[in-house]
Amino acid sequence: MNLRLLLVLVTILAYVAIGATWFITNPAEEIVEPDPPFFYTLAPEDLRNISINTGEKVTSWSLRENLSRWYFDDLNDVPADLFRWGGITQLLGGPRTQRVLAQEIDDVSLYGLDDPSATFAVTLRDDSIVTLLLGDLTPDGVNNYARVEGFPQLVLVDSSWGRVLERLVDEPPYPEWYYTLDGQPREVILFNNNEVLRAYGWDRATGIWSICDIPLLTDPCTGTRLADGAALEAELEHFGSPEIIGAVELNLVEDTLFEPFGTVVESPYIAVQIENRNPVNNVIEVTRLTMTIGDETDGGTARYAVANETSDIIKVNKEWADRVLELFFGDELSAN
Repeated sequence: MNLRLLLVLVTILAYVAIGATWFITNPAEEIVEPDPPFFYTLAPEDLRNISINTGEKVTSWSLRENLSRWYFDDLNDVPADLFRWGGITQLLGGPRTQRVLAQEIDDVSLYGLDDPSATFAVTLRDDSIVTLLLGDLTPDGVNNYARVEGFPQLVLVDSSWGRVLERLVDEPPYPEWYYTLDGQPREVILFNNNEVLRAYGWDRATGIWSICDIPLLTDPCTGTRLADGAALEAELEHFGSPEIIGAVELNLVEDTLFEPFGTVVESPYIAVQIENRNPVNNVIEVTRLTMTIGDETDGGTARYAVANETSDIIKVNKEWADRVLELFFGDELSAN
């Protein structure tokens, strides 16, 4: 081999060896961005109160540890619907951020954080409170600017996270028995001793209520005698605005567990058929509101009831319930 070429190769190898030795003994320092205190560091089982403020509305819920259920703070003994509430504590435990935009916020008004679109406050087991402020949407609409109160970082939070939680305020997760009448009643069937006692049906062609013939043969039911439509609709308006005092027992699974409250299959049971026209597809959707009315409570100011086929025992105002019972045992609402 040419001596000059050999000397060049030896020199190159020497420099490579020196570089490798320096790299091993002097590794590059990895720059680690400090982790701001995001909600995802909170264990769902540590949450005790949740408050959501959307600027126009404020709603909060507290955990009743003995029942392992979340209840509305502004309502008396009304739990959050299990289906709607499922996963909310996990969601509130951690809005995963996309990135940290700044370690310090120069001007909160630039990001809508001077007047947040929503504020989420979580009270923990030790009574400490963690609050996330949600600012404006980013220009692409994918994220919201946000910050944790008391900390300087400006972060991005997925916009869908905020929308899901804000919906809890705009459309509260009421249990199915916490109802209001929304739509057009078209049929009322009153049962007692598990048999149809009387019924009223609305004729779509004429727009007239009738007292239905028994046995019921059509849906909605029909009859040859006219009902007092104005009086009936007044009673339906009353039924559609229940005076609910709160829940007594939740998630009863055995029929015998309803007996102490008088809410059994032989008790007075009302079923109201409701129609709504879907504005999207123009299809008429049919739903029902139902209630079984049971015994008076010990204090005599309320009655036990089961609404909308749930497995929960609730209390309703006695005067309100007794007026509903007049539909069963009072005079027929006849037009004659």
